[in-house]
Amino acid sequence: MLGASLYYIWVLVQQELTIFDAVVWVGVFVAYMWMLARLPRGKEDPEEPLLGPSLAIVQIKSTRKRTGAIIGLFLFCGLTFVLITDSFVTSIQDLAQMFLVGLLGSGAVFFTIQWIAPVLSEFPEKVTAFNWARQVTTAPLALLNFISSSVNELTALVALIPIVYLVSSGGLGSIPLGQLQWIEIFLTMSQSIYACASLLDLKYDIQNALVLLVLWVVSTAIIETRLVVGVLFLVLAAWETLRSRGHIVVFSAFRETVRRSVLRKS
Repeated sequence: MLGASLYYIWVLVQQELTIFDAVVWVGVFVAYMWMLARLPRGKEDPEEPLLGPSLAIVQIKSTRKRTGAIIGLFLFCGLTFVLITDSFVTSIQDLAQMFLVGLLGSGAVFFTIQWIAPVLSEFPEKVTAFNWARQVTTAPLALLNFISSSVNELTALVALIPIVYLVSSGGLGSIPLGQLQWIEIFLTMSQSIYACASLLDLKYDIQNALVLLVLWVVSTAIIETRLVVGVLFLVLAAWETLRSRGHIVVFSAFRETVRRSVLRKS
């Protein structure tokens, strides 16, 4: 997550998205998924937090059948998105124009698509994470769930933009970033870097959560503050790094995990 976030500095400098960026992001995502697949299961009740489809997939004993089921679900979900995307976006735009234009003005549609649409589409994931967060034993899984989602959004999801552009345009042209897109990427990158900085000591407390929540609310409610909020996130990330000096264990823990679990012999 930290590596993917820092790569956005290069994107901001070049002020465009290219197919090379997509290759880098896909590579990071594939490496992340490979490392997750190599990690061993927990020794005590590894399937206890799982319910429904997730539990059913884990309980498939055959690796080939389990892989086939996962690929089948991906294909089904992809086809579903292709079929409903236009109607979904149009419905969101209509609702924004009907109920939010008076409150948010011309930015109502942008606000709705940027924030409300993702909340609706990711609602099942958030319900699962919030349910885990209610219990001490499963709270770390809730945090891991959101971190995994962030890695996906910062890598594979964004990588699709240059790839789709390449397919639709038939050329290797780049996608230039306007001022609005530049600020949005800067804010997202800054927020992600702060989140990474808050986990340098592998501890996540209420103060970190409140910083993320309050600054997100401010940047969402007052769009003009987004650049300032992004800068503030970077300042707070530097503060978290200084505050954690002497207690930064995340890199040594990562190296140890890679050595013992990821690079282990099958």
